[in-house]
Amino acid sequence: MMRIVILCIISYLVPNALAECILEIPDNKENAPSWEKKIGDDWFKIPYITNGLKLQDGETINGYCATGFKDIVFSVQVERDCGYYDHECKRNPVQTEWKQIEVADRNIAIECSGDSLKCGSRVLTDLSTIECNNVKWAIKLAQSNETKTSWCTEELHMFMLSTSNLDRNSVLAHICYDLGEFSLQAVKYPTIKRIAKAWSPNKLLPVTLNDLPEATTLSSQVEFLNTTLLHIENDDLESYFETLSKKNPWLQLTRYEYANIIQTGPFVNYFNQYYQLLDILWWNNLRVANWRRFMNALEQHTAIYSYMIYSGILDVAQIPVWSNPGEFEYLEIQNGFVNSTLPQYIWTYLESSDGKNPDLYVFGYNSPYAEFFPINKVKFCTDICSDFDWLKNVRSSFHYNNFGIMFCCSPESVKMSAYAAKLPHRLPTPPLEIDHIPDNISTEEKQEEALPESEEIAGSTEKPEVAENSEKQKNSYTIEKHIYADSVENRSVE
Repeated sequence: MMRIVILCIISYLVPNALAECILEIPDNKENAPSWEKKIGDDWFKIPYITNGLKLQDGETINGYCATGFKDIVFSVQVERDCGYYDHECKRNPVQTEWKQIEVADRNIAIECSGDSLKCGSRVLTDLSTIECNNVKWAIKLAQSNETKTSWCTEELHMFMLSTSNLDRNSVLAHICYDLGEFSLQAVKYPTIKRIAKAWSPNKLLPVTLNDLPEATTLSSQVEFLNTTLLHIENDDLESYFETLSKKNPWLQLTRYEYANIIQTGPFVNYFNQYYQLLDILWWNNLRVANWRRFMNALEQHTAIYSYMIYSGILDVAQIPVWSNPGEFEYLEIQNGFVNSTLPQYIWTYLESSDGKNPDLYVFGYNSPYAEFFPINKVKFCTDICSDFDWLKNVRSSFHYNNFGIMFCCSPESVKMSAYAAKLPHRLPTPPLEIDHIPDNISTEEKQEEALPESEEIAGSTEKPEVAENSEKQKNSYTIEKHIYADSVENRSVE
């Protein structure tokens, strides 16, 4: 009796097990379509719990790719037309051929029929994984429409990094670029709020391209910046520093390298796709230690609060002379026809977008030689890192030279420095036009009311003291791509 029951169960299970289909999910989830399943009268998004979606016979799911679908590859069995004496063909008259379906739309419907998947009338035998196209990023000329913040001067060029194959194209960032030196000066991008899962408050949901601002400005694409080699490889750079250190052994302390100016964040993978375009010269210890700690803290902070983030480079690093450490020289990388200087500071300006936090500058000293200078020369404005709770777990190492000295400044203190004109700053609000002032107001009151606060400040006779660099002229090393240049070049310190 038990054997009969087992046979009945098997006879029921086997047909049902065969009458289902498995749709594979790509290993790279960024290329996985968004699949929806109809339950009752509503469609529900299918989560990627496993590497395959199981469909029952007669069930249909809908897929969507914002970037469009890659061609669907599947096999078909075709009977060959065998010749009279072609005995091999007659023994195996059926052969497998591979077909492709070009999906013109961003939507697709897949049906399970028996144990085979179907797209329209085509049975998808030996189906390859259905995937979305990779996101395509483009570099486009950006129209300078800044009205609130000055961050890219007129002699430099502003470009927009945006998608080019989405149904809703998005802007990753704007960059300020020096085409004369082929070097990045600054980058601007918004933070993205990240919502926590309801059942796991400490785990943030991933952000998507739809969270980025929409690209609405149409402009011509700049192709050559995507293909031009803008600097040498880091292995070559290291060997050049070894050559230079024979003349100045202090250079043995350095380990400079090219790396992306964006080091962390939810879209760091997209920034890395721009290869050399966003690279700057980093002192390795700063990049991997204090700057990384700062950026990790910032990423947690901006999960709740909104900022427009500006990051860039400032000034030129100075190297002490071996014979007289009281004198200093500049380093300059000569890469083919392009000369690049090593920045003395890496900076970030946090401009609050929601008004819940004050604006803040954060500077990283991009050199191992901070101890050769007075501390007020390194930290050129009042350090206020201790005023911010979100930095309390990372700021303890900010004063260690080996990890890269870092400090924070208010916009007011930066205005008092010699670098004020070279850093982003909010522009004063244009004065409101006053259509009519009542006649019963005195002349003095009329003047006070008509004079905006920004003009009162600008008209003040008190001028901030600007710190001057006492070192007026210093020599600079030059690293040539194949030959070390012994000649030195005088350089004025601004």
